[in-house]
Parts: sequence; C-alpha cells; structure tokens
Amino acid sequence: MAGTLVELTPAEVSAFAAREPAWLRALRLAALQDAAGLPLPQSKQTPVANAAFAAPGLGQAPLISFVDLPAGVEVMDLRDAIAAGRPEVEKHLGRLFKEGAHRLHALHLATFAGGLYCRVSRGVELKEPLQVTLELGGGSLYAPHVLVVMDDGARADLILELRGEAGAEPSLRGAVEIVLGEAAACNYTEFQRLPGRTQTYWSRRAELGRDARLHWILADVGARLSVADTRTYLRGSGAEARVLASFFGGRRQHFDFQHIMVHEAAHTTSDIEARGVLQGKARAVYNANSIIQRSAKGASGWQHEHTLMLSDEARADLIPELEISEWEVSAGHAASAGPVDPAQIYYMESRGISPVESRRLIVAGFLASLLHDIPLRDVRQRIADIFQEKVEL
Repeated sequence: MAGTLVELTPAEVSAFAAREPAWLRALRLAALQDAAGLPLPQSKQTPVANAAFAAPGLGQAPLISFVDLPAGVEVMDLRDAIAAGRPEVEKHLGRLFKEGAHRLHALHLATFAGGLYCRVSRGVELKEPLQVTLELGGGSLYAPHVLVVMDDGARADLILELRGEAGAEPSLRGAVEIVLGEAAACNYTEFQRLPGRTQTYWSRRAELGRDARLHWILADVGARLSVADTRTYLRGSGAEARVLASFFGGRRQHFDFQHIMVHEAAHTTSDIEARGVLQGKARAVYNANSIIQRSAKGASGWQHEHTLMLSDEARADLIPELEISEWEVSAGHAASAGPVDPAQIYYMESRGISPVESRRLIVAGFLASLLHDIPLRDVRQRIADIFQEKVEL
C-alpha cells in the first residue's frame, strides 16, 4: 500500500460531527489533535500509511437478527445509542484506544460513522447468540465502531459478519471495544468475508474485570488486504481470554494480524491459537505477544500459531513474542509454517481420492484441533464449510 495519510482539519471534523452531542465533538477534535503526534502503524511486511484509511467514513446501519430480547439487553445502531444519550457510550467509547494508540486509531475516533452498540445488564444471560451483519456497499470508506458493554455476571454470544456487494471496492477502517464486568462472559465471533478487492484495517480492544471470560473467535477469508490488531487487557484477578483465529488466503491476498494479551492482574490466563491456510500467492504475517506485568503473579500465557501452505508461492511470517516482568508465571509459544506433505497427497490419490478432495481432507484435519475448542457448534461448522469451499487445485 502506497501513499500517505491525508490531513484533516478541525473545521472538517466539526462539520462532520455538527449534529452530535458536545462530548462526542470534543472527543473527535481531541483525537484529531492527538493524531498529529502519534506514529503510523508499524509493520515491516505491510505498510499501512494509506490515504484510503484516513478519510471521514460512511455510516452503514447494522442488520440485526435475534430472538426476542429479554429485559436488560439493548442492541442498536451506535448512532441511535448516541442520539438517545446512553451513558455507557459516553463512558466507554474510545477509552480502550488511549493506550498503545497510533495515528490510524486516532483518525478513526475522529471520523468513525455508525456501527453497533450492545449492552447486557447485570446478571442477564442470553440463551441464543446475537447475530449482526455489517454489509458494505459501493462507497469509498466505511468506518463503523462496535461497542459491547456487559455488566457484572452478564453472559452473551455475539456473531458479527462483515461482508460486501460482489464487485465492490470499498475500504474498511473499523474498531471493536468490549468491556466485561466482574464474572461476565462473552463469546465474540467475527466472520470477515469481504469482496476480493476490499482493503481493511480493523482494530479490536477488550477489558476484562475480575473472573471475566472472553473468547475471540475470528475467521478471515475475504478482502485483498486485511490488517487487524487485537489487544486484550486482563485487569481483574482470575480473568481469562482466548483467541481462536483462523484464516484462509488465496491468489494475492495479504493478511497481517496482531494479537496481544496484557496481563495486569494476578492469576489471569490467556491462550492464543491461530491456524491459517494459504494457496496461490497469498501471504500472511502473524504476530502474537503475551505481556505479563509485575502485578500479574500466577499468570499463564500461551501461544500456538500454525500455517499450512498449499502452494509453493504462498508465504507466511510468524512472529511469536513474550514480555515477562514477573517470576511466578507460566508462558510459552510454538509456531510452524510449512507445505503439505507430498506423501499424504500420493497416498490419498493412489486410493482414488481426487487432488482437490485430498487437499480438503488435509485442511479439515489441520483445522480440527482449533474447531474443537470453539464453544459454538454452528460457528464450528460454518468455519469448516467456508474453508472447504476455498480449497483450489
């Protein structure tokens, strides 16, 4: 990606936010001011200083599908939540992007448009997943913001699908913030199935209170360029977070993913498991980092990243990291990237299995351990089906 980030003026941002409450206009202008002094995202393998990601965004109303919601649950377009004066929006919006922020994060807060607001009140448990779709049209840049706030003891599963019109070439710059109170639990699933020419920069943040539990279940198969950074703050004792990430790239798709777990409290647990498949000339850059701070005695942080390459021209760069500042902890990582064993293909073809079906069987076996850990049966099956559809000769 070539080019530089465009410069927005305070007057442009003020005009963009003219009908919004004063607190949000102030947040946007402060973010714009911060942007000038913040660094650009850093990735040697994937330059992301692209003007397409810095312009004011188009808002897109989410398509929300769910059973009748119980009392204490709200799901709506973020713009409606802002207009209705929901206090949780003012309290939390953009808060988790104040740490480790770069210029694109600040520009997003200055110019985001629309998105999703989900609030689950204290002790409320949803029996069925909330299913939400954000569908991109033919516009130049969409910039949604997703805010999920779950009070103490709340439990919910959220499934978000990102998709777009066939043949469209939009850009997407979005963000997700999840705030979990004490003993809250959330399975957050995200399917990225955007059109093949789309470029995306997607950021996720989460904050976990005492004994809270979060599963990030992520499946990326679309877009020409997909860049995503995910950072989880385990701030309450006993908090637990897992990343279960899968990706499948073909042709000239380029993925660049970063997952960071920050252990700030004692006896917190994190696990990052990622499995990807590449074919054609696809490329993936995957960076994981477990940060265990001095205050996190008894913490545990583990990583497993593996990529299967179905062609000689595919490429994967796996970069596991550990930053440990406490003695009494357990942590480690494992990473591998390699091609299909030709003996496996030969064995199956010699028994009448076609080449493409042989590869599908190998991909299914490769994914099996990750799928086994996904707690939602329908999500497991859907990821398996999507990966089978992507396999080519």
